[in-house]
Amino acid sequence: MILFYLPLSVILVVTVWDFQTYYHFGLPIGVVGLFAYLTAQLGRDAGKAKEEKLWLDWGGAPSTQLFRWLDTRIDQYSKSRIHSKMEQICPIGHAIDQNYEVNNCDEADEVYKSWTRYVIGKTRDVNKYPLIFKENIAYGFRRNLWGLKPYAILLILILMAFTYFYFVFTMVVWRPELLPNIFIIGELFLLIPLIFWIFRVTKKWVMVPAFAYAERLHETIDSL
Repeated sequence: MILFYLPLSVILVVTVWDFQTYYHFGLPIGVVGLFAYLTAQLGRDAGKAKEEKLWLDWGGAPSTQLFRWLDTRIDQYSKSRIHSKMEQICPIGHAIDQNYEVNNCDEADEVYKSWTRYVIGKTRDVNKYPLIFKENIAYGFRRNLWGLKPYAILLILILMAFTYFYFVFTMVVWRPELLPNIFIIGELFLLIPLIFWIFRVTKKWVMVPAFAYAERLHETIDSL
């Protein structure tokens, strides 16, 4: 998770500028790799924990929404063909037409969830379904960043405060105009990822690959 550790790297460069003198205090590459792996796992856990809430805000899981007759992202002719195919390969005993969906929306969604699990199980071959794999990776990446968002913002704010007080306490006399250029550069470099986390990592940003992944799943149904 380079985006998560980038602010910390900036602080190390800013506060320990003489790298040749202080490099032996740095962490071994293996330890850094371990922290990166741990952060990736924590991001996945945080993202999965927030996934249900995301789907609720969106009106349901993207793949479930695309199965719904009332959803207009897929035209009615294609949707009718998809439903007919799913009723053949993953039968539930009765058809899910528009009237049934309107009168039994929760039960219909349960069927759509079952169909989604079936399709996912049949499309795990990354060589045969590379587009599904690609979109799934993109969705998982953004979802995990969304899960890490509050922690990343908190970390950056702490590092910005640390940088400020580091230079304040290293000055003999407090005079803002005497703050070195490296302080300003460091704070600006921290501000850039802060803006990214606040304004870019949003529910809408996660939604784009989520629905793209769901659309790729639906596109494969005819060939199952």
